[in-house]
Amino acid sequence: MLKLQPREREYLFEINAISKDQDDSLIFVGMTKDESVWYLDYLQASFKGIVDRDGENEARYLSLHDKNEDARRAILASESLMQSFPSIDGQ
Repeated sequence: MLKLQPREREYLFEINAISKDQDDSLIFVGMTKDESVWYLDYLQASFKGIVDRDGENEARYLSLHDKNEDARRAILASESLMQSFPSIDGQ
């Protein structure tokens, strides 16, 4: 479970960085629930200055960050494309 403050959750939804999975759990887009929990834990530890930045952890973080950004950009592109076409019923 992702433990986010209401303002954090709102912002991350607004920029399409998080969504809900089939179980109605918050996840980072492009990630599984387990990946999302690890990613958030790593971010929070990093902000506190207590993260272990060994090669393996840093590589995993960067890989998950890229997955999230790629999925987020795909959502934004899709939304932009949908806004470019008029609806089928002409409205």
